[in-house]
Amino acid sequence: MAGLNQTATPSPVVDFAPTKNYPSFSGLINEVVTIGAYTGTATTLTYADVLGGFITSNNASAQTLTLPTAALLVPQIEGAQVGSSIRFFVKELGAGTATVAAGTGGTVVGTATIATLNIKEFLLRVTAVGDTPTYSVYSLGTSVY
Repeated sequence: MAGLNQTATPSPVVDFAPTKNYPSFSGLINEVVTIGAYTGTATTLTYADVLGGFITSNNASAQTLTLPTAALLVPQIEGAQVGSSIRFFVKELGAGTATVAAGTGGTVVGTATIATLNIKEFLLRVTAVGDTPTYSVYSLGTSVY
């Protein structure tokens, strides 16, 4: 093999940093699932509830579950950029219904009411980051359990 210099010392790899994976964006299932359980007629959810991926409502009458403000929620989504999304579920255990409402800076698209003994999946998509973050939440469908 003419032209190959097999006596040269290879140069070391310098400044290599592996890329980081963000489990919240890699599939349908979040890495850690925390169940947020609520009763009563009105509840403001925390970002940990939403990022946990599973929220239950157990009430005898209608309950509103208000999502966190975009200013509180979006910065907590690791690696968030415009277009990043997470999924979460809301399960209604009681005799009433639960309705997901957007916090300030958020928008709900589709039917966000969960009937008794039903579970609904939602997709939260970041629509702006920075000083004035925003999000949209899409209802993806309901299942009976």
